[in-house]
Amino acid sequence: MKPLLFITAVAGWRVRQLLAAVAMLGLTAVSPAHADTDDAVTCQYPLVIPVALAPGQPASDTVSGELCATADELRAGTTVQVLIHGATYNHAYWDFGSVNGLRYSYTRDVAARGFPTFALDLLGSGQSAHPASDQLTVQVEADVVHQIVQALRNGSIADVRFGKVITVGHSSGSIVVWLEAITYGDVDGVIVTGAAHALTAQFATLGMTDFYPAADDPQFASSGLDAGYLTTVPSTRATLFYSSPDADPAVIARDEERKDVVSATELNTVFPIVPTTATQAIQVPVLTILGSNDLPTCGPTLQGGTFDCASGAVVAAQEAPFYASDARIHACVVPGAGHDLSLAVNHRLQVADAVAWSWAFVGQLDVGARRDVDDVDKSDRGLAWNDGLPWNCGPMSAASE
Repeated sequence: MKPLLFITAVAGWRVRQLLAAVAMLGLTAVSPAHADTDDAVTCQYPLVIPVALAPGQPASDTVSGELCATADELRAGTTVQVLIHGATYNHAYWDFGSVNGLRYSYTRDVAARGFPTFALDLLGSGQSAHPASDQLTVQVEADVVHQIVQALRNGSIADVRFGKVITVGHSSGSIVVWLEAITYGDVDGVIVTGAAHALTAQFATLGMTDFYPAADDPQFASSGLDAGYLTTVPSTRATLFYSSPDADPAVIARDEERKDVVSATELNTVFPIVPTTATQAIQVPVLTILGSNDLPTCGPTLQGGTFDCASGAVVAAQEAPFYASDARIHACVVPGAGHDLSLAVNHRLQVADAVAWSWAFVGQLDVGARRDVDDVDKSDRGLAWNDGLPWNCGPMSAASE
C-alpha cells in the first residue's frame, strides 16, 4: 500500500451522502486513572467511555478523554467545549504542558475562564482503541463525537449533566466537527481551527513525502499497528505545522517526540469534504480561527485561486458562502502563527478568541469565571472589538446575513 493514497482523494472532491443517524447507545464512563489540579482547574485523564463504531452496533470499543473544569463548572446545565484533535495528534495537543516557562494548555486556560473542556482521543490515537485502520473514516469519528456529546448531556461522564455543547476542532478534527454538526445537529456552537474550505497545493505536495506508514517509524515499529496507520516522517513537523518566529524549537522537538498516528482511510474521507457546501446544513453559530501562515489552508489552493488569511474579516468573507445565515460566521486570524495554533508561542490569542466567542454566541451559566483572558490579549491595539470578539477577529460577512 502506498503511504499516502489519501492525497489522491483530494482530486475527486466528492462528498458521500450524509445520512441521519439512528438512536444513540447508552454510555457509561469508567473512573479516571488520575486527577491533576492546576490552580482552580482540575483535569481528569483518562476518562474511558464505551463507544460503537456505527449506529446500531454494540459499544465494544472505548475512547479516552480529559475533562478540565473548576469546581463551579461541574454542575448541571454548564456549557462544555468538546475538543477534537487533528491527524497525528491526540488529546495532548490541547494540554501540551509547559516548555521554557510557558504553559501550552487550551484545556486549562479555557476552563479557567468559564468553559469546562473535554479533550478526546479519537479512535486510533492516544489511549483510545485502535481498530483496523480501514474501519476508521471521518463518518465513524463523527459518530463517536456524537456519542460523546450525548454522554456529556446525559451525565455519563463525570456524573454531570452538561447543558450546551460547543465542539472545537483542529485541522482534520475540524472536518470531524463539521460532519458531526451536519449529521446530528445536536451542538450549540462550532469552533473550527486550522481548517477552512480550502486546501493548499503546497500541503498536498508535502503530504506525498512527509507522511509514511507508522510501522516504518522507529517510534511505532513495535506498536503492532497495521500498514494503514500513518505518521509524519521525522523532522517534518516544523515545516508542516509551525511558523517561525511564533514557534519555540523546544516545543517542536517535544512535538516530534509525542507524535501520534492517523488512519489513511480516515484521511481519504476527510479531504473530499473540505471544498464543498455541505456545511450549509450547520444551523448554529460558527467561528473559524486560523494562523496567518497556516500552510495547509493559506495560499494557492488545489481548487484554483488563493485562500487569503490576511485578517479575520477576509477569512469570514471567504467562508460565508459555505454556511447558512444561522451560522453567523465569524473568523479570527492569529498573526504570524502556523497551523498548530495551540502550540504557537502566541497560543493565548486563540484562547481569547474562543472564550470571547463562546460567551457572546453560546453563553454560560454564571459560574463566577473570568471572562477576559489576560491584559496582554486585550493590549493597546485600539481594541477594535467585533461583535464582542477581540481585535484579530472579523464580523459576520454581509454575504451571510
